[in-house]
Amino acid sequence: MYLLGKIRFSHDSELEHVSIGRFFMALISFSFAVYLVPGLWGAPLKSVSAFVPPLYTQDFNLYAGGQFKEFDDYDEGMRFAAESGRPVLIDFSGYGCVNCRKMEGAVFDTEVISDIIKKDFVLIKLMVDDKQALESPITVKENGKDVKLTTVGEKWSYLQRSKFAANSQPYYVMLNNEGDALAVPYYYDESVEKFGAWLESGVKQYVGNN
Repeated sequence: MYLLGKIRFSHDSELEHVSIGRFFMALISFSFAVYLVPGLWGAPLKSVSAFVPPLYTQDFNLYAGGQFKEFDDYDEGMRFAAESGRPVLIDFSGYGCVNCRKMEGAVFDTEVISDIIKKDFVLIKLMVDDKQALESPITVKENGKDVKLTTVGEKWSYLQRSKFAANSQPYYVMLNNEGDALAVPYYYDESVEKFGAWLESGVKQYVGNN
């Protein structure tokens, strides 16, 4: 409305005509605003999912998948998986990871992926940049040196490096109840079909070994 001269401030002169450039800038702004409006009522906005709060944080949302239970502690999640007889899906993520938010919005929040995870897996999400202090520091050996882990994020980052020889996020791995990998890891790829096929391969491997 400002670009079209409908809204003016005290120091603005009256706009006699709207140039083509101003008109198209106003049109783009208006179109983007209209696109965002459904998000106020919980509709998924997948093209900007990396920059908006996750859908599960909203009091009301319309996304297809629905929220599924997830653990934020490796040992607790592994114990629950063993008790319930299900494989584990570990999601190495981070609060500052843009691609992690993209995967959550474009893949995890779809009905097909959400249903598979809720039905067949125990999800463990480990934030490698979590600054929360550990109750007591942990000293580990890494590359022949003593390394002190003082935060939750450092603990999960070390787990990813030491157990899976990886240090990137997002990073997804499926494990059986003994902690062995069921398939090759999955990296950032927003293909719902590929991620779904990857999950199904892990379920088949888990069932075949039990």
